Amino acid sequence: MSRYQYLTGIHDLPSLSDWGPYARDVYALSHIADYEKGIKFDFFMVPGIFRRQFYWPDPLRENGCSPITASADLRHYAFRQQLEGMDRFFCDTSYTELEQDLWLGRCCFVNRSKEHQSAALLLYTRVSPRQEVVPQMPDGCRFIDALDYADLKFAAPRYDHNLTSSGGRRGEQPYPGTVGSTCLGLPHYDGDLRCFGEDNLDQVTYDFTLEHTGIFTLYLRALVKENQAFQIRISLPEKETVRTFTGSGNFDLLEIFRGELPRSCRLSIISCGVPGGLRIDGLIVCPGKVPAEEISFSPMGRAVDPLCTPRKDFPLDRFSGKDLAKSYAVWWSCKESVRREYRLRDLSSLVAYSNNLRHPFYYSFPATESGNEYCRDIYTLPIEIPPGEKVIFHTLYCADPDADAAEKRICQFDKSVKNLEKRYLAANRKSARCPVTSAGKKYRFGRTMLAAAALTNVNFPVRAEGKNIRHHVPDKHFNSLYSWDSGFIGLGFLEIDRTRAVENLNVYLTEPDNDVNAFLFHGTPLPVQAYLYKELFNRTQDQELLRFFYPKLKHFYDFLAGHIPTSIFRTAKSSMLRPWQYTYNSGGWDDYPPQWRAFLEKNFSTAPVVNTAHQIRFAKIMRRAALMLKDKQQDAELFTQDIAAFTDGLQTYSYDEKENIFSYVDHDEKNRPVGIHTDPESGRNYNLGMDGVSPLISGICTTAQREALFARLADPERMWTPIGISTVDQQAPYYRSDGYWNGAVWMPHQWFFWKAALDCNQPEFARRIALTALELWEKELRRTRYCFEHFCLSSHHGAGCCHFGGLSSPVLNFFAAYCVPGTVTCGCDTWILEQHRSAKKQTLHILTEQDEQDFATLLFTNGSSHCSAAFNGRKIPCTSGFPGSWEITIPKGTSGILELE
Repeated sequence: MSRYQYLTGIHDLPSLSDWGPYARDVYALSHIADYEKGIKFDFFMVPGIFRRQFYWPDPLRENGCSPITASADLRHYAFRQQLEGMDRFFCDTSYTELEQDLWLGRCCFVNRSKEHQSAALLLYTRVSPRQEVVPQMPDGCRFIDALDYADLKFAAPRYDHNLTSSGGRRGEQPYPGTVGSTCLGLPHYDGDLRCFGEDNLDQVTYDFTLEHTGIFTLYLRALVKENQAFQIRISLPEKETVRTFTGSGNFDLLEIFRGELPRSCRLSIISCGVPGGLRIDGLIVCPGKVPAEEISFSPMGRAVDPLCTPRKDFPLDRFSGKDLAKSYAVWWSCKESVRREYRLRDLSSLVAYSNNLRHPFYYSFPATESGNEYCRDIYTLPIEIPPGEKVIFHTLYCADPDADAAEKRICQFDKSVKNLEKRYLAANRKSARCPVTSAGKKYRFGRTMLAAAALTNVNFPVRAEGKNIRHHVPDKHFNSLYSWDSGFIGLGFLEIDRTRAVENLNVYLTEPDNDVNAFLFHGTPLPVQAYLYKELFNRTQDQELLRFFYPKLKHFYDFLAGHIPTSIFRTAKSSMLRPWQYTYNSGGWDDYPPQWRAFLEKNFSTAPVVNTAHQIRFAKIMRRAALMLKDKQQDAELFTQDIAAFTDGLQTYSYDEKENIFSYVDHDEKNRPVGIHTDPESGRNYNLGMDGVSPLISGICTTAQREALFARLADPERMWTPIGISTVDQQAPYYRSDGYWNGAVWMPHQWFFWKAALDCNQPEFARRIALTALELWEKELRRTRYCFEHFCLSSHHGAGCCHFGGLSSPVLNFFAAYCVPGTVTCGCDTWILEQHRSAKKQTLHILTEQDEQDFATLLFTNGSSHCSAAFNGRKIPCTSGFPGSWEITIPKGTSGILELE
């Protein structure tokens, strides 16, 4: 059995603990109390200035709080909250695993100013469940979720049959006030699709088994627009009826059957055509004649019914909740001023805006009765910190099936300051380790901060194919599945921890027999997971990994390439791929001019370049993997044929010899190519930017095309800027400085063109891309302490989300390639089939594809002032452009032994 078998059929991150930074709206220590229901307990500390302001540890906006360190397994992580100035008066908060289900919290106020400082601290316990409802039913009743169907048939064919958005189930619609916050209805990602039930003969079928035969009542919880009369056909074994109802605009309980049922049942609900559609939350199966009035749906927070049992004589609280597997004990080392308990709709707003929260003597908080969040705080003030001093508080958090046992573990644990500080310091030193060359030390601060942000950007619950999962999001703000962002997160994790990278890859891949989702998709369909797959193999030479993920990635590939019949990516007769029915975002560059116009005008006939270019590279990666897996070699011909067809499409229809760039291609109503796509205002080629040069990554350019495209990238009058490659050519008539991508530098495509430069033996340009990114990143992190999404060409400063690990993760790859000893980096054409290391020598068996007359660059960082390289026994060029890092010229179209020493 493969050691990766534990990843089969799941999208979770199973190696992570049940404890971690899983809250979306606050930097906290969360414990997942119920995976199925998505319930977690959040424990966190909110520092403040005495009688002034509290600083909510906010991951969603700039308020002076940033992750500063994290271990790869998230058994230790820390945040810094600036209270006055930059690193002058601040509070460091960390969470560290001590034992199974026993965690240490540490809050350290540091005063580096010349003034005496006075602080305050709130210690919070919060139960913050999803905004959904829970059925309250008499004993014996059963709720069947609408999306747990045995079969779903739409009367009209749909393009999303094998690819939904955000890992949804077919027909899934997010909807507040439902069980699971989703229902069967209208997919949110395309308003032009039909809602379930809107067409006559839309049908959903459920299979269920009863404990006994007899009389049963079946209710449907469903929503139809107000005053709309409608009919549905109910089909049961040997029974079929037509029921007529009138919608109220809310979810109503509709009695659809009452009578005898066998133990094994198949129920079909068939629409007779419902104007506006039929949204179904679920099916309720009740033994006997249960009236609808005895069934209700209440907010999950109320259903959990958290209970706090404080110790009067000891700084400890105990917590429990209805139907939860574990209870909790919380201990704190500080002397509290008051303990408070309340319910709210939004705790972050209370902390930010309520004056009453600052006083221990009285408080009146809004929405205390109707809120879904249960909150308990321990308020400590004043905390006096003299100049140059620090004050440290500790907390302990324990979970156990029995509350008495949780309290006992805390009481018996050595809570001395000496022991707690020893445990904290050991974990903190371990998490901060990163080998670096002497020349690379100047970039280490930015790397550490980015690693901490990327690792702690993990949320729970996120829904994927009907299950709650833990998921590394691009930023806490984006509480969803983002395909290409996550691919880059995985590439960044290669430089931190292999398990994190492997599990991140697995999240977005599905089994070959999955007929709902060919892969998990949201946002941009660039197959970054394929690049991660190849990079993982180059690092590990792991044949098991190659084999385990191959069928999943082929499933992904086949859909994009149009080999799955329901896919409409490949309907153009130019063989160029068009993603528009699935997303407006071809290459991730939201307001890229021709893409944005196509979205606004709904012009789905034009084909961009980038998807076809990356599909060629995807095919090359899969072909090489197939050739290395003996029982998959028959697949190689399919990939070869696709490479030829996609290449022909780009070269025949897309290349503009006048502008020396690849173009969007227009198609007629019969999907035939009719010419390059031009800017309606200027008449110029509409693709003067990154999409137009993207074939560099595919390796299909002629020598002349390659020279022209690299010249455009490197020209400071066109695409090169002091902070990196501009998304749009600065000489293009549609270039602007106020766009999200148009007028900005983003890291993901810097990575792609860096890889292309290595493939094309342009080490100077590759180095310029990487070092410019590292300089820019380090400067911004030291200035702001924030990991931004992108950088504005007008200011050269960061912008967008401020704790962004997603598309900014290539900075971790740039750092490793040039600054971490022992790192070997190559382009997409080079495969490392075997490698051995000794104290003095590194030996690699490499294979480099493409033209035999061509060359590529391989990077090797040893931190030394000396390096020599030999390929198959012959010395080859080896130069250093950055101290301790070496650029080695290797031949293409061959394989052999590369010796580095």
